[in-house]
Amino acid sequence: MAGYEKQQQQPQMSAPYYAYPAPQQPAYYAPPPPPPAPRRSGPSCFLCFIFKIIAIAIIALGALTIVLWLILRPRAVRATAVSATLSRFDLADAPSGGGRDGQLLQYNLTVDIRVRNPNRHGIHYDYAEAQASYDGERFGYDPVDPFYLERKGERTVTAAFGGSSLVDDGGALRSYRREKSDGFYSVKVRLYADLSFKVRVFNARRKSKITCALRLPVPNTSATPVTTQLGTRCSVDF
Repeated sequence: MAGYEKQQQQPQMSAPYYAYPAPQQPAYYAPPPPPPAPRRSGPSCFLCFIFKIIAIAIIALGALTIVLWLILRPRAVRATAVSATLSRFDLADAPSGGGRDGQLLQYNLTVDIRVRNPNRHGIHYDYAEAQASYDGERFGYDPVDPFYLERKGERTVTAAFGGSSLVDDGGALRSYRREKSDGFYSVKVRLYADLSFKVRVFNARRKSKITCALRLPVPNTSATPVTTQLGTRCSVDF
């Protein structure tokens, strides 16, 4: 029995035993650095440098111009219809044979418009013309002499309309009859102009339009024409 137990004793292992070999980490090798970019030299590189300098100068000059223009840009003029004299605004039968049906609008209108310059520079009105319209139809035209509007100054422009104009049968005639019974006519006077001005070293040209919507009393033909004081603020497209 003792001999059997001796046979059953297992020999002791002097070192640990692994059923599978331990995994080994792969060796890490850093990638080689990229080759240096070839350096440009010669005329092509010099031209690129000159081009960059010119582009930067143009961009800087453009930005400076925009900033100065925003700081010094002109403001729109202010316009007011001061007074108006409507001595005639009648309808008469149009002569036959003209090829158009309608009636003649006979008119005599004078309007004073005060224009004020809020800027610190003067404005040249190189060309100006006044137009009068009724119910969307133009009936009068008056060229205005060129003038100069001083800085922080004002000027009164007088537009005189006289004559006759053919009015088509339709909405204009209906508006005329209705407004005549109400005692007032709605007339629009527009002043178109080509402007030029100088701000520091900048010379500029613009087009301007002044629109005055007037409400004028029906004239009394049996009496002396009466001037109506208006004080109507006009809209300005500048």
